[in-house]
Amino acid sequence: MAKEKAADKKQAAAPKKKGGKGGFLLTMIFLGFAAPFIFPTLILMGIGLLPTLVALFIDTDREHSTTAAIGAMNCAGLSPFLIDLWVKGQNMSNMFAILRDTNTWLVTLGAAFIGQLIVFAIPQTMVIITIARLELRVRTLKSNLEQLKTTWGPDVASNKALEKIR
Repeated sequence: MAKEKAADKKQAAAPKKKGGKGGFLLTMIFLGFAAPFIFPTLILMGIGLLPTLVALFIDTDREHSTTAAIGAMNCAGLSPFLIDLWVKGQNMSNMFAILRDTNTWLVTLGAAFIGQLIVFAIPQTMVIITIARLELRVRTLKSNLEQLKTTWGPDVASNKALEKIR
């Protein structure tokens, strides 16, 4: 009975896997069947998402947060051109026209750069905000301590152990 409870606790504590081989396999099968119909979209996405692919190979973090930030912004920058391809018609000439346009590269790479900027700036900003809040808290506590000293006397702010004060 005790062994069963211990086994149940181990199963409950074990982290659950996200996705898995089945989801990946299903996606690959779907893309394999859809590839002839969406080939220009796949090529545009493959070329447009190169900054995300580079970030994936460079990112050493286990959670790949840098890749997620760069990838999200890269997808956001690429999406107007994908929609433009779908509106004009999915053919290779429209896809090459979009790739030849310098604005495509400016927006797509600029969005990926903004993702990298987010990864760089947010942690530093959070550190600055946290330090400022802590300094304000220390100032408030010192002010409260001074008020206590004036009201109750200097023994309130003593550094002596409690046993020595009595």
